[in-house]
Amino acid sequence: MDKRRLGRTNLNVAQVGFGGTWIAELAPREAIKVVRHAFDLGINYFDTARWDGDSEEKIGTALQNVRDQCIIATKTGSRTKRESLKDFTTSLDKLQTDHVDILQLHGIDDEKTLTKAMNANGALQTCKHAQREGLTDFIGISGHKPRVLTKAVATGEFDTVLVPLNVVTQQALEELLPMAKAHDVGVVIMKPLSAKTANLITCLYQPSLSLVSQEVELKSMLGETSEEQVSSALRFVLAQDISVVIPGLKSLCEVDVAVRAGVFGGLTPIEQARFSFVGDAFCRDCGLCMPCPEGVNIAAVLRFLMLYEGFGLRVWAKKLYGGLEGGVNKCRGCGQCELKCPYGLAIVAQLGRAKQNLEVP
Repeated sequence: MDKRRLGRTNLNVAQVGFGGTWIAELAPREAIKVVRHAFDLGINYFDTARWDGDSEEKIGTALQNVRDQCIIATKTGSRTKRESLKDFTTSLDKLQTDHVDILQLHGIDDEKTLTKAMNANGALQTCKHAQREGLTDFIGISGHKPRVLTKAVATGEFDTVLVPLNVVTQQALEELLPMAKAHDVGVVIMKPLSAKTANLITCLYQPSLSLVSQEVELKSMLGETSEEQVSSALRFVLAQDISVVIPGLKSLCEVDVAVRAGVFGGLTPIEQARFSFVGDAFCRDCGLCMPCPEGVNIAAVLRFLMLYEGFGLRVWAKKLYGGLEGGVNKCRGCGQCELKCPYGLAIVAQLGRAKQNLEVP
């Protein structure tokens, strides 16, 4: 695989890396075999987290004798200096290393959490202390809300940012990626094979809930076979201005498929025709319009409307909407959501279109 520069870290990373969450489900011997297979095929970026079961321990064992040839990134989900220091000390022990290349604040999904993590007693201080002591080289941040991460990157405190991006979850393209480029922050992409439905993450391939992979409309976009789908999904991400994509991997076969997709020279004309890009009049899933006084799950409804209108995934969108609690029927058009929307969306009108398009008569 070709390598890309990870922003101002100046680390050269294989453009497909290893997401370590799923190996917590494997027996130790099998997990170690999968991780080492990835390394042997050229993957050199391994992402894990303190709270990902025993992922750190398995990655540390698998890479112990090639540690200096790998880039290991882990995370703390704690928000305070004291708790995150305990997390990090445990991580070093589990990973069997005296330092990590990147230490990340984990799951920063709202501005209140960001402020807490960055204050004088917050987890960022642990990251800075670790950096001063030579226990980590760089500091990163992860989360699922590009709007929040854009604000974090703008502070200049972070060297890398980890965010979801895939064919139907494109919010990071609008503000976050340009901000990261302006600050020379390395962009790492998670969930390249996942689509957020209501309050669940549904994956495009195993390990997964298996919902999306059987959808006829998704197959027309990504391909008929599992490998075609995975390859197309990864290639879409690699075509963006990012450094490395880290699919969650838990088998030798999945590693092989991911590495083959990582031999990337640009999208083919067929792929370019397959992929859609939505305009700016769509929900960014920031959640600031919530809660609705009538109990409408506005963010989920608008997400399904985007699948229906923006990506043409009409059958799938209606199926997902059919299983949603808090549908649009309760909306009485009060407009409170529009007053809270930072993007000035005509939410009431969009909910009206959702009722017309997604509701089953």
